Amino acid sequence: MGGGARGNSRVGARYGPAREGALVNAPEEVPGTGPVPGPYPPPPWHLKGQMWGGLFPAESVPAPPPDLSRLLPRTLAVFLIRYRAGTLRYDELIVGTPVRRGRRAGLYIQWIWVDDERSLWGGRRIWGVSKRLAEFRWDGSRVRVTDGEGPVAVLDVTTKLPSLPRLPLPMTGFGSVDGARTVATARFNARPAAASLRVTEWSARLPALRRADARIRFAATSFDMLMPAPARYPAPTAT
Repeated sequence: MGGGARGNSRVGARYGPAREGALVNAPEEVPGTGPVPGPYPPPPWHLKGQMWGGLFPAESVPAPPPDLSRLLPRTLAVFLIRYRAGTLRYDELIVGTPVRRGRRAGLYIQWIWVDDERSLWGGRRIWGVSKRLAEFRWDGSRVRVTDGEGPVAVLDVTTKLPSLPRLPLPMTGFGSVDGARTVATARFNARPAAASLRVTEWSARLPALRRADARIRFAATSFDMLMPAPARYPAPTAT
């Protein structure tokens, strides 16, 4: 797909090669291995910013590891976050699957991009999420995300004011470091608001979406998050 996605048409595209000078992904494919080019902040990370999120029906979604169970079939959660103050300042795109581990529900992060190298290595080494470097180019309410392999996504976001009063909203994420399962629950206080989240371009490296608009969408006009060091559990095994 070279242009926009319309209506409920499937959203998926095959793009050309990465443009010259594009940001290159870190060499480490498995969190916790490989050289670290520079320091990153220790946990906890205190971050403030804005967030947009939504749930999208997808053609197919890779199965999570055996210790995690899907909460929704063929569904991807997409989050676009702008961390504007705190430990670090950076933009982030998350694509993952809503899951549970025992009685604890959260997000299994399958793809994630950031535009800050310290966030990349901290995410990999502390929380065990395979962050990649990308460029986030904003034009008003539209953002184009590009990494070393080429375009990732183009998203249009809007927030419908007024927002609600600030509320505590716990957020749990699952990762993996050195084969161990990591589980981190952030202390997250936000002013939630109605929003729109629309995908106008989507890389073929990601599962194809069945519609361009999020089925369920939401935003936080401002949030304050404290992300602690994760708990670690024995490595998951196949059954």
